[in-house]
Amino acid sequence: MRIIFLLLLAVSSQQVFAFGQTGHKMICDMAYQLSQPQTQAHIDNLVQTSGLDSFAEGCVWPDTIRNDDGFKWSSPLHYVNFPRHKSTISHSDCAQQGCVLSAIDDMQRRLSHDAYDWQALMFLAHFIADLHQPLHVSFADDLGGNKTEVSFYLQPTNLHSVWDSRILAKLGYNDNRIKQQQLLHAIDSRQAYQWQQTDALAWANESAAITTHIYAQYQPNMQLADTYVQQNQAKIEMRIQQAAVRLAFILDQAFNYRP
Repeated sequence: MRIIFLLLLAVSSQQVFAFGQTGHKMICDMAYQLSQPQTQAHIDNLVQTSGLDSFAEGCVWPDTIRNDDGFKWSSPLHYVNFPRHKSTISHSDCAQQGCVLSAIDDMQRRLSHDAYDWQALMFLAHFIADLHQPLHVSFADDLGGNKTEVSFYLQPTNLHSVWDSRILAKLGYNDNRIKQQQLLHAIDSRQAYQWQQTDALAWANESAAITTHIYAQYQPNMQLADTYVQQNQAKIEMRIQQAAVRLAFILDQAFNYRP
């Protein structure tokens, strides 16, 4: 049975992207709507330069090229690990080859030097989304939940996949513009302001706290279904909202006052 499970797991997780294509597209589309008109115009210009179909599609692009020879340097930049005995993240947890924290800083610097660097824009947007997916701030020995087997609605998978894409899919967000807009309009302006006042390290520690709770609740051979989705719906929806608000704020800072 274990061999069958692992074979099914390999197939089911083959196309899983960081925070799922749905999550990345939602965050970037919502951030675009939250940003200032000057920022939107600049993003439109960079999307046209890139040859990609849209900003939302561009935010998935860093996952599609991470194993290409010219972009393998980006592969370890989608996450940050911390030891199981710790409860918080620090910059010292960033690996020598870099991590999502250093990548966000690097892409912001690239944009500050060249506001027309479309690749830096897509990487920055993607990495901010990754940082808000809790299991991208997790434990190296478990590959961020990729080695933790679970069943999700009777389908074999792993914790990482559940939080990347499966909860959002079960909540009905896949290609559902109406639900996305409802989530966008549910953002409270005062709450959004508070979310904007923190930095990437604080965002990492928000994810670390959720990850610690996820593992505290884990039991071997867990069967996840409606109860698990309902218990975690508010968490994952808030992470989408926070990522969108913060990305919009950062892009406004980068582009809004440029000639």
